[in-house]
Amino acid sequence: MIVTERIEPVAVDVIVTGAWVLTLNARREIYRHGAVAVADGVVVAVGHRADILAGHRAATLIDEPDAIVLPGMTNGHRHLLCCAKGAMPEGGGTLAALRAFIYPSFAALTEDDMHVYARYAAAEMLRYGTTLFEEPGCNHLEAVLEALADTGIRARTGPWTWDQAGSAGRDGLPDWLRLDADAALDRLAEGVATVRKFGNPRLRDAVTIEGVGTCSDALTRGAADLALDLDSLFVLHKSTSEAEVEMELRTFGERPVAHMHSIGALHDRVLLNHMTSLDDRDVAIVRDTGARISQNPTSALKLAKGTTRTGKWKELADAGVPMALGTDAENVSNHQDICRAMQLAALLPRDMHRDPNAVTAEQALEMATLGGATALRMQDEVGSLEPGKQADIVVFDTDDYDLGPLHNPVANLVYGSTGHSVDTVLVGGDVLVRHKRSTRLDESALRARVAEINHRVLREIGIDPSPRWPVL
Repeated sequence: MIVTERIEPVAVDVIVTGAWVLTLNARREIYRHGAVAVADGVVVAVGHRADILAGHRAATLIDEPDAIVLPGMTNGHRHLLCCAKGAMPEGGGTLAALRAFIYPSFAALTEDDMHVYARYAAAEMLRYGTTLFEEPGCNHLEAVLEALADTGIRARTGPWTWDQAGSAGRDGLPDWLRLDADAALDRLAEGVATVRKFGNPRLRDAVTIEGVGTCSDALTRGAADLALDLDSLFVLHKSTSEAEVEMELRTFGERPVAHMHSIGALHDRVLLNHMTSLDDRDVAIVRDTGARISQNPTSALKLAKGTTRTGKWKELADAGVPMALGTDAENVSNHQDICRAMQLAALLPRDMHRDPNAVTAEQALEMATLGGATALRMQDEVGSLEPGKQADIVVFDTDDYDLGPLHNPVANLVYGSTGHSVDTVLVGGDVLVRHKRSTRLDESALRARVAEINHRVLREIGIDPSPRWPVL
């Protein structure tokens, strides 16, 4: 008689199931009626639902047989020094908005404000499926780290830094954080040390300077060198508008990207934010240096940056440049929903080139997930659902108008979804959002506290956010 040895199911912490599991692995495999098994915060198996359930025994089963399951999404550019939604005066371009509203708002924030803002921002991003974000420079860094750690989100961040000695001059800049280049570089090094000393594996450091004409060449080159020396990520705003390009041409005789290259400040640890005003040489320089980009389409449109005229998103994608999608801050995008950015990333280049294949739905979804992780130099840990990677997982509820009837999950997600369809979010196997509600935070209390801070800051900087139309 042949005795067949019974194989016991492997004990795991969590199993997540869905009608469609989009892995974003090297072969971009999609499992119809799939599942993901998680143990100790890490993906241990991905496959068909029946196979995963037969081979694993879960302490927690998140069984959503009609859902779309995909890797956690990345926000490549999300300020925590945020400003009140809908309060920024209408009609200003990038440079004017920064000086009249954004910088004064930043300068007014206290340590407690930053702690509240960071918790609120993380809650909003998680609710809409973002599990990793890059913060391009905050103040009161320790308070921010404590707040983010409470939420469970992943982030890269550093201190807001400038020396106010760039091509834009000092006119209109606040007294807040006046530093020379040496002091600014010390602040950046201390920021990296602070994040690393904090010791939370979900919170990584970045070397963050402002850019947009506010930083000297000495600071820009020094920050680029520091990121190399410390194996960090160098983050700055660059080529944000034609006005910035013209300003640098007058000052240096070179466009912003070319000038960064000339001074030795471009390499594969550089993340360039916005980059809406480029020429073909800029694209070649970015490609050849290995630099990365976060494109932020909603803020580009609101501030009239000219992204459909001078942006090079198709060319950058064709060149294989790692690209994230970002939402910027409340004052410009007025939302933190990467699904909205994903749709625009697919559609705007098509209109610009009159080419329906300029950027595909698949490319846009990659930017929102694996591409974003790659831009932040974290693709070995997150960005796809594969054994050995961190279990950052987003479950989309398809039982609503935006995702149903569902035929092609990629097309439905990119063209039709918003973050409101996100039902469940896991980071490192921890369930942080379940059935559209935070499992860790009192969201109503956070909204009320942020509203208080915003009203105070607007009073301090003299901004009346009332509608233009008569209020009766």
